[in-house]
Amino acid sequence: MNFEHYLATRPGLIWICVLVPVSFAIVANFLARKWIHPDKRNPHHAIAHATLGPVATIFGILGAFIVATTWNEYISTKSNLNEESNALRDLYFNAQAFKPELSNKIQTLCRNYRNAVMENEWKIVVKGKDDLIGDRIIGKLSNLYRAYEPQTENEKVYFSMSVQNLENLRKYREERIQDSFTGLLPLLWILFLLGATTLLAVSLLMISSPGKTHGLLSILLSAMIGIMIFAIISLDFPFIGFTKMSKMPLEMIPMGDAPQAAGESY
Repeated sequence: MNFEHYLATRPGLIWICVLVPVSFAIVANFLARKWIHPDKRNPHHAIAHATLGPVATIFGILGAFIVATTWNEYISTKSNLNEESNALRDLYFNAQAFKPELSNKIQTLCRNYRNAVMENEWKIVVKGKDDLIGDRIIGKLSNLYRAYEPQTENEKVYFSMSVQNLENLRKYREERIQDSFTGLLPLLWILFLLGATTLLAVSLLMISSPGKTHGLLSILLSAMIGIMIFAIISLDFPFIGFTKMSKMPLEMIPMGDAPQAAGESY
């Protein structure tokens, strides 16, 4: 478990992300005004003024790149979840083309799969592990199709479609599981935090400004950086927290409320 994963599972993440840099800005602003003698503030201000533009531009480009990348990955995860739900829906309804005994087994396993995802795998990030219940269900579905020989042309058509849907289900499930754990590369975090610290440090050297104005702008800048950190962490782990994915694609599959058979396990 990396540090970003740890933060993503903490309650009150937004306060952690905002209050830490704001506190740093307040303390640093106070120390800067205490340690830099008034007759030396103008040279520091001039140097900061000259470097603030380039530093802000570089940090802005880097921050925009990271946020855009994590947002694109978030949208991709949402699309994969929709595809997984579509594959499960098609698998469930295509089973009606087969003999009742096989159809009932397939539909029961599809219900079990949905329940496993919604009740267990949705919390994988919180638990820090994958119990692989979905894998076992997909394995049972594979065994059913592997052992079945379609008899009619209609069955052959739906059998082929079902096998493809099963492969899609397996594929998009694996991508969802992977998306549950992935985070920003450590190198990008180092660059982002280094850029944020540099930008904040340069802003603190704009020390010829009035104290209240200088302090307020430093706090606003640090709060903005904190919100960016919150957005990156939240988008990196899309199944928990403020930006967690909706279960609606799975909940909207009309599978009925048939209970799991007595003694049957995932």
